[in-house]
Amino acid sequence: MNYRHAFHAGNFADVHKHTALLALLSHLHRKPKPILYLDTHAGRGRYELHSADAQRGNEWRSGIGRLIDATVASEDVRRYMDTLSAALAWSSGNAPATYLGSPLIALAVLRDIDRAVFVERQPTEARVLEQQIAGRPRVSVVCDDGYAAMKAWLPPKENRGLVLIDPPYEAADEFAEADRALRAGLARWPTGIFALWYPIKAGLESERLRRSLTESGLRKLLTLELCVRPRDSPLALNGSGLVVANPPWQFDAQMKVAMSELHRLLSVDGTGDHRVEWLVPE
Repeated sequence: MNYRHAFHAGNFADVHKHTALLALLSHLHRKPKPILYLDTHAGRGRYELHSADAQRGNEWRSGIGRLIDATVASEDVRRYMDTLSAALAWSSGNAPATYLGSPLIALAVLRDIDRAVFVERQPTEARVLEQQIAGRPRVSVVCDDGYAAMKAWLPPKENRGLVLIDPPYEAADEFAEADRALRAGLARWPTGIFALWYPIKAGLESERLRRSLTESGLRKLLTLELCVRPRDSPLALNGSGLVVANPPWQFDAQMKVAMSELHRLLSVDGTGDHRVEWLVPE
C-alpha cells in the first residue's frame, strides 16, 4: 500500500466529504443518545500543508484554499468552515498550516458520550493518529484492515451512529471491495448510517459501482457527487462521490444546497456538475 493522503489533504474531495460528514453527525446529535462513529480508513488525522508531500501538488489550494475568504451561504458549508477554523485557529485571510483528516474533524464535534473507532492499516499512520488523540476517552485506534474490522465493531451497542468507508482506491479491485463492504456492513447493521466515498475519474468504475448498488436489493441509498471539471476529463480526479445509506430525513434536500454552493466555489472555470440523487429510494 503506497497511498499517502498527505499528497491530497484539503483538496476539493476532502471539502466535499467532510462537509457531508459533519452534516450527518449534526443530524445524529439532534437526539441525546450516544452514537458510534467508525472510520474504516482513518489515516493519520492531521496533515502539514507545507510539507514536501503536500506541496508536490498543492491540491489544498484548489480545495480548502478557495473557501478561506469565500462568502458562504449554505449552513452545512459554513459548519464545515467554522469547525476547521475553530480547530486550527486560523482567521480570515490566513492560509492554514495544517488540515484535519476525518478522525480529527469528527472528534471536533463528537460529544463525551459518543464513541469513536478509527481503523488504519498502515502502522506508521496508525501510530501518528494515536499520538494525535492521546488521552481522549472513548476513542480507539485500531491497526487493522478496515473492511475486516467492521465485523468486530458492528452492530454497535449504541445502535446509533455512522460508518465512514473511505478507501484509497489503489488496488485494481477496490471498487468491488468497497461495494462488498457496504453490503456486508448493512447486513450486520441494517439501520446504521453508512457513507461510502469513491473517486470520479474518466473511466467507468464509479458508474459500475452505482449500477451495482442500484441492483443490490438494498434500500435508501443516496448519492452525493461533486465534479469540479468535466467527468470525461483525462486528468486523474474529476470528482468526488458519496453513497449514503439510510440518510436522515430531508438530507437530500439539504445536500442539494450545499453541493450547489461547493460546485460554485470549487469548480474549474465553472465546469463539472453536482448531483444529489437517490440510487434506491426507501
